[in-house]
Amino acid sequence: MIRGKATEFNAFTEIEKTLNHREWSIQKLNLNPQSNTLDEDISITHKRTGLIFKVESKNAVRGSMRTGERSKVVAVPHCRIKCHRSRSNIKLAGTSNDRYSIDCFDIIISNFYNAIIQGSTISERLELLSDNKVIGILKKYYGVDNDEELVKSAHEDWRFAFPRDIAEQGFIPRTPYVKLENDPNWHPLKLLEEKLVILVQEKITSKSQRR
Repeated sequence: MIRGKATEFNAFTEIEKTLNHREWSIQKLNLNPQSNTLDEDISITHKRTGLIFKVESKNAVRGSMRTGERSKVVAVPHCRIKCHRSRSNIKLAGTSNDRYSIDCFDIIISNFYNAIIQGSTISERLELLSDNKVIGILKKYYGVDNDEELVKSAHEDWRFAFPRDIAEQGFIPRTPYVKLENDPNWHPLKLLEEKLVILVQEKITSKSQRR
């Protein structure tokens, strides 16, 4: 829960720094959610049209960064993002299905930090992945030569996706894959405004066609 709230705050801060405030209004929703209400993350409003987009921040699956060499699904360096509902969220939603439908929110945002942290460790301190090959690939990708810079780079490497682009039969996968490079569905945050403008245009066109 604490990690999730930290991710929300960091995502909110990064989105604020990325978008043009003359064109967009960014808000953190439900700052103090009650125990009987669904928590909401971030909203982005396009000021000229009033269109609102809901953003859901998610952590990467702990220790999920892989080289891809042994994968039959994604044969390149990748990790996975935890995109399923929590137990408390399932209870509030009144369902046993822990997957989100594509209309629950408009954008998913995450970074790679959690993916490079080793899972199931006994130390009180967080440890990097023990797979030296993965660590080597990441250091080369980020252009760094020590663990501290690697952690910083992974924490700052925010990616976003539209649910419709990663959905399977109308639902977001529980832990979708994200490629380290050239993922067609997960984009670097610097492209958020460009992609949002396209989404605004699509919604305006769709609304006009229904009239």
